[in-house]
Amino acid sequence: MNLTIKDLASDIALAGVPVETARHRISSYARDGLIYGRREKPNTSPTIYKPVDAGVAVILSALQDCGVADLDLQGDVATTAYHGMERCLSGLARGESWSLVANVHRCSMGIFRDVRLIRHDQPASRRMPLPMTPRGAIVIVLDEMLSPVVRRLNPPKGAN
Repeated sequence: MNLTIKDLASDIALAGVPVETARHRISSYARDGLIYGRREKPNTSPTIYKPVDAGVAVILSALQDCGVADLDLQGDVATTAYHGMERCLSGLARGESWSLVANVHRCSMGIFRDVRLIRHDQPASRRMPLPMTPRGAIVIVLDEMLSPVVRRLNPPKGAN
Protein backbone atom coordinates (compact mmCIF):
# COMPACT_ATOMS: atom_id res chain seq x y z
CA MET A 1 0.00 0.00 0.00
CA ASN A 2 1.47 3.34 -1.09
CA LEU A 3 0.77 6.49 0.91
CA THR A 4 1.54 10.14 0.27
CA ILE A 5 2.54 12.93 2.63
CA LYS A 6 -1.15 13.91 2.61
CA ASP A 7 -2.11 10.50 4.04
CA LEU A 8 0.51 10.73 6.79
CA ALA A 9 -0.53 14.31 7.61
CA SER A 10 -4.16 13.17 7.85
CA ASP A 11 -3.19 10.39 10.30
CA ILE A 12 -1.30 12.87 12.51
CA ALA A 13 -4.07 15.48 12.22
CA LEU A 14 -6.62 13.05 13.68
CA ALA A 15 -4.79 13.51 17.00
CA GLY A 16 -5.60 17.23 16.89
CA VAL A 17 -2.47 18.52 15.18
CA PRO A 18 -3.27 21.11 12.46
CA VAL A 19 -2.77 19.59 8.98
CA GLU A 20 -0.11 22.14 7.95
CA THR A 21 1.81 21.48 11.17
CA ALA A 22 1.55 17.74 10.49
CA ARG A 23 2.90 18.22 6.93
CA HIS A 24 5.78 20.30 8.28
CA ARG A 25 6.59 17.63 10.88
CA ILE A 26 6.65 14.88 8.25
CA SER A 27 9.01 16.92 6.06
CA SER A 28 11.22 17.51 9.10
CA TYR A 29 11.24 13.82 10.06
CA ALA A 30 12.17 12.85 6.49
CA ARG A 31 14.92 15.50 6.32
CA ASP A 32 16.35 14.30 9.64
CA GLY A 33 16.33 10.67 8.46
CA LEU A 34 13.71 9.60 11.01
CA ILE A 35 11.17 8.31 8.44
CA TYR A 36 11.96 6.78 5.07
CA GLY A 37 9.98 7.74 2.01
CA ARG A 38 10.74 6.24 -1.38
CA ARG A 39 10.66 7.64 -4.88
CA GLU A 40 9.59 5.24 -7.60
CA LYS A 41 10.59 7.51 -10.48
CA PRO A 42 12.83 10.53 -11.01
CA ASN A 43 13.36 13.15 -8.30
CA THR A 44 10.30 15.07 -9.51
CA SER A 45 7.91 12.28 -8.48
CA PRO A 46 6.18 12.49 -5.06
CA THR A 47 7.63 10.62 -2.12
CA ILE A 48 5.83 7.37 -1.38
CA TYR A 49 5.40 6.08 2.16
CA LYS A 50 4.25 2.76 3.59
CA PRO A 51 1.87 2.19 6.54
CA VAL A 52 4.87 1.49 8.80
CA ASP A 53 6.23 4.96 7.94
CA ALA A 54 2.84 6.44 8.88
CA GLY A 55 2.92 4.68 12.25
CA VAL A 56 6.43 5.94 12.99
CA ALA A 57 5.46 9.50 11.98
CA VAL A 58 2.42 9.41 14.29
CA ILE A 59 4.60 8.27 17.21
CA LEU A 60 7.24 10.94 16.50
CA SER A 61 4.52 13.59 16.39
CA ALA A 62 3.20 12.43 19.79
CA LEU A 63 6.74 12.54 21.17
CA GLN A 64 7.06 16.08 19.86
CA ASP A 65 3.72 16.97 21.48
CA CYS A 66 5.29 15.79 24.77
CA GLY A 67 8.00 18.42 24.27
CA VAL A 68 10.80 16.11 23.11
CA ALA A 69 13.01 17.86 20.55
CA ASP A 70 16.18 15.83 21.21
CA LEU A 71 17.22 14.24 17.89
CA ASP A 72 19.10 11.42 19.61
CA LEU A 73 15.99 10.34 21.52
CA GLN A 74 13.81 10.84 18.43
CA GLY A 75 16.24 8.66 16.47
CA ASP A 76 16.11 5.92 19.11
CA VAL A 77 12.31 6.08 19.09
CA ALA A 78 12.17 5.91 15.27
CA THR A 79 14.56 2.94 15.16
CA THR A 80 12.60 1.05 17.81
CA ALA A 81 9.28 1.92 16.18
CA TYR A 82 10.42 0.74 12.73
CA HIS A 83 11.74 -2.48 14.25
CA GLY A 84 8.45 -3.40 15.94
CA MET A 85 5.78 -1.50 14.01
CA GLU A 86 4.39 -4.40 11.97
CA ARG A 87 3.99 -6.49 15.14
CA CYS A 88 2.40 -3.52 16.93
CA LEU A 89 -0.08 -2.78 14.11
CA SER A 90 -1.03 -6.45 13.85
CA GLY A 91 -1.56 -6.60 17.60
CA LEU A 92 -3.68 -3.46 17.62
CA ALA A 93 -5.83 -4.96 14.83
CA ARG A 94 -6.40 -7.99 17.11
CA GLY A 95 -7.48 -5.72 19.97
CA GLU A 96 -4.21 -5.69 21.93
CA SER A 97 -3.08 -2.59 23.79
CA TRP A 98 0.39 -1.19 22.92
CA SER A 99 2.60 1.62 24.22
CA LEU A 100 5.96 3.13 23.47
CA VAL A 101 8.08 3.48 26.61
CA ALA A 102 11.29 5.53 26.70
CA ASN A 103 13.32 5.28 29.91
CA VAL A 104 16.32 7.58 30.25
CA HIS A 105 19.14 6.73 32.70
CA ARG A 106 22.53 8.23 33.48
CA CYS A 107 25.70 6.53 34.67
CA SER A 108 29.42 7.25 34.67
CA MET A 109 29.53 6.30 30.97
CA GLY A 110 26.85 8.82 29.98
CA ILE A 111 23.17 8.64 29.07
CA PHE A 112 21.44 5.35 28.31
CA ARG A 113 18.05 5.27 26.58
CA ASP A 114 15.89 2.17 26.82
CA VAL A 115 13.15 2.61 24.19
CA ARG A 116 10.64 -0.18 23.66
CA LEU A 117 7.33 -0.89 21.96
CA ILE A 118 5.43 -3.02 24.43
CA ARG A 119 2.15 -4.88 24.69
CA HIS A 120 0.21 -4.17 27.86
CA ASP A 121 1.29 -7.50 29.39
CA GLN A 122 5.05 -6.91 28.92
CA PRO A 123 7.36 -5.26 31.47
CA ALA A 124 7.89 -1.54 30.81
CA SER A 125 11.59 -1.60 31.70
CA ARG A 126 14.48 -4.02 32.01
CA ARG A 127 17.38 -4.47 34.37
CA MET A 128 20.24 -2.14 33.63
CA PRO A 129 23.67 -3.80 33.23
CA LEU A 130 25.40 -0.99 35.17
CA PRO A 131 24.38 1.05 38.18
CA MET A 132 22.35 3.84 36.63
CA THR A 133 20.30 6.71 37.93
CA PRO A 134 16.84 7.01 36.37
CA ARG A 135 16.34 10.43 34.80
CA GLY A 136 12.83 10.10 33.48
CA ALA A 137 10.38 8.12 31.43
CA ILE A 138 7.90 8.83 28.68
CA VAL A 139 4.96 6.54 27.98
CA ILE A 140 2.93 7.02 24.82
CA VAL A 141 -0.22 4.91 24.58
CA LEU A 142 -0.59 3.88 20.94
CA ASP A 143 -4.04 2.26 20.78
CA GLU A 144 -6.14 5.23 19.67
CA MET A 145 -3.26 7.14 18.12
CA LEU A 146 -2.42 4.43 15.58
CA SER A 147 -6.07 3.54 14.84
CA PRO A 148 -6.09 5.44 11.48
CA VAL A 149 -3.15 3.33 10.28
CA VAL A 150 -4.73 0.11 11.58
CA ARG A 151 -8.06 0.97 9.86
CA ARG A 152 -6.25 1.65 6.59
CA LEU A 153 -4.60 -1.79 6.77
CA ASN A 154 -7.76 -3.54 8.01
CA PRO A 155 -10.78 -1.70 6.60
CA PRO A 156 -14.13 -2.57 8.19
CA LYS A 157 -16.14 -5.17 6.29
CA GLY A 158 -18.26 -3.51 3.63
CA ALA A 159 -15.97 -0.45 3.34
CA ASN A 160 -14.71 0.55 -0.08
